[in-house]
Amino acid sequence: MYDFYFGTEKQIKDDPKSFLLTIKRMLPRWSNSIPDSEYLAIYDCLNEADLPERAVIVETGSGASTIVLLYFALLKNGQLYTWDTNGSKLFFLRGVITDTLMRFFKNLNLFNHWKYVGYTSTSPYAGIPILKEMNKKVSACFFDSEHTWDILGKEVMYTVEVMADKAIVAIDDGNYNYIRENTAYINMLRKKMDLPEISLENNEGEPFWKRVEEILKKNFRKVIHVDDSYKKNFKDDLFWAYFRNDRTAMADMKMEKTENLIHRFDAWYVQR
Repeated sequence: MYDFYFGTEKQIKDDPKSFLLTIKRMLPRWSNSIPDSEYLAIYDCLNEADLPERAVIVETGSGASTIVLLYFALLKNGQLYTWDTNGSKLFFLRGVITDTLMRFFKNLNLFNHWKYVGYTSTSPYAGIPILKEMNKKVSACFFDSEHTWDILGKEVMYTVEVMADKAIVAIDDGNYNYIRENTAYINMLRKKMDLPEISLENNEGEPFWKRVEEILKKNFRKVIHVDDSYKKNFKDDLFWAYFRNDRTAMADMKMEKTENLIHRFDAWYVQR
């Protein structure tokens, strides 16, 4: 499926965003859950951050984001660490990446630059905390896993402990506010099994983007909330129309927070 000709090395080097977007738009829906505008915003944030050589990047949850994050890990001769409990998705993405990015970075070995871990990101023994054991310093991170504060809060704090002096932090679904359980996702599963919806008391709080910013301000001397390109472009994103039926169903189940889409993606530059 991905064994296509993407242009000459010079053409790709001159316009990497078009190359990366072409790869994303060929992904099946189950591995393509973020809008194009968010995907390109990740590119813009990392490109403008001027990542150091041998940069270490952290990702929780995998999908289209893996492709753009790995592009920068390869470009900087660094490493991307991805945590996802869905081993099938990681296996699928490895095939996509082999037929696309690795044709461009043909002199590099994928396994030296992408470390994917099929386990929970918050495990003290196989999750983000292992980066401390390996003396890694993280220059960029993108969080997109369970979408509860119990998990995201831990992911952010574990990563803060191993953050470089300068770094970029980005999150997906920053407009979510579930604390213990992602009831939108749970109710989608229950609906498919003809079960009634549930609601839980004391399970909603401040939106994730506000809570992440609070953590960052407590741990870094300088925190800049990025004026990211997603916020400028998301309203005109083709992604919404292309997957309209799916997104409408998700909105009905409160899985897509359409009332506050502007904070679906947020990013910060931080400095100690």
